[in-house]
Amino acid sequence: MKYLYVANWKMNLSFDESINFCTNNNNVLQQPSNSAAKIIICPSFIALAPLATLLKNSPIAIGAQNCSEYASGAYTGEVSALSLAEIGVTHCIVGHSERRMYYDETTEKIINKIKLLYANNIIPIICIGETHKDFLSNQTFTTLTQQLDPILKTLPKDRQKHIIIAYEPVWSIGTGLIPTQEQLTKVFTWIYYIYNCLIIQLNFFMAVALIKIILQSSKKYRQSMVF
Repeated sequence: MKYLYVANWKMNLSFDESINFCTNNNNVLQQPSNSAAKIIICPSFIALAPLATLLKNSPIAIGAQNCSEYASGAYTGEVSALSLAEIGVTHCIVGHSERRMYYDETTEKIINKIKLLYANNIIPIICIGETHKDFLSNQTFTTLTQQLDPILKTLPKDRQKHIIIAYEPVWSIGTGLIPTQEQLTKVFTWIYYIYNCLIIQLNFFMAVALIKIILQSSKKYRQSMVF
């Protein structure tokens, strides 16, 4: 796989709109134009089960936009990783900037979610990114380190897992500001460097996990990778 496209629909499509979109475009979804690409659709919670059934035999994977940090219990309104796995969800977004901003999604909560996702064989899509203030004050790598370092250090040692890291320059979302290729290359290189160092530090082999970095800021890809 060379390209990974994650369509985070947020709360933009209703239940009927989600079902109708996938039903009306089912033929196209069954045969992506680029065989080297993997597509993950992340609809609202209530559309996950029917879309997982509809696209079961297609190359399209189904991802959730969030999950609970708890396995079960009296947590009204939450959805467990187990429930997501039972309906066919294979990926789940965690640490999205909107979750961090509006719902106090801390690093501790993100780590708890990742552990539960791993326990249920769901691949986490971990979002990281700096604000415009961080960017202007040359704090990009400091911020990314604070977000990523404690998470990667908690990766299970007994499993070979795939992990998806989605770099999200928060300052470019909806602002018209687009990072240059040079800026992105620096961040991508840094992520690989830090991750490799952690693998050595924790006595992992390079094959233990694979990082896929998703560029989310370019307008050219906004429609297919809407975060």
